[in-house]
Amino acid sequence: MKTIFHILDHRSSENIWLLSLLSIFVLSIVYGIVGRSFVLEPFYIFPILIASWYGSDKTGILLALISTMILILIRSLVFQHPFGIELILYYGVPYAFAYSTAAFLITNFRNVHRIEVEAADTDYLTGACSSRSFYVELANELVRSQRYGHVFSLAYIDIDDFKNINDTYGHARGDKVLIEVAGCLRSSLRQSDTVARLGGDEFACLLPETTLEDAKHAFHKASSLLQKSMDNRHWPVTFSVGVVTFEEIPNDIKEAVKVADDLMYSVKNKEKNNIAYKIWHGKT
Repeated sequence: MKTIFHILDHRSSENIWLLSLLSIFVLSIVYGIVGRSFVLEPFYIFPILIASWYGSDKTGILLALISTMILILIRSLVFQHPFGIELILYYGVPYAFAYSTAAFLITNFRNVHRIEVEAADTDYLTGACSSRSFYVELANELVRSQRYGHVFSLAYIDIDDFKNINDTYGHARGDKVLIEVAGCLRSSLRQSDTVARLGGDEFACLLPETTLEDAKHAFHKASSLLQKSMDNRHWPVTFSVGVVTFEEIPNDIKEAVKVADDLMYSVKNKEKNNIAYKIWHGKT
């Protein structure tokens, strides 16, 4: 079942609509043939629910109304029930209400669910990925790199003297610094790269299929943009960065993050305001 849900999750609203509509028509044909022996109206709810969850906001409601009209036509044309206000009121309206209510509830629940998922995956302040989302992406990258033999790079970034900003100018200014840092990193790196705020003044960047030379090029551009932005705003902060290129796949995400974190702290404990690069071949 997970495979089915995964497939539906990656279909467009148009494809979901066509699939749901096709299901309704197939069900209607079956109902027209065997409906006198079986009550099939409840089964119409399943394509309506699929359309409501995976389609657009109006897909479920529209499919509920179409289903009701088809059922009325089947009752009238196939089962020879007189078509009129009585058939519509006592047969069509209850099903229209039940189907539409189900579609409305599922659509609203889906929208709330998506908002909650997006909130969990996004840092509330900077708009960068949250630590939760980052660790999921990193875990997926370990699997991809292992399967296809790709290298990847991971950067760990700490804002030097960030505490002084909060102490001197207030937390509102500190928040602006964090927002600007996230914006600079996103604009200087590729769309396929993941920029995350791991907490406080620490950021991480995941660069899939990125060699050491590519990582150096990317962070030369990123660090230049960061420092220019800080200087233009007269914010007295610099950055300590550790960038690790994994030519061997680490055992797990904790090990990968620790290697990059340790490299960053080697910069921070020495002179700050610098970038250290390292190729990781595994534990020796």
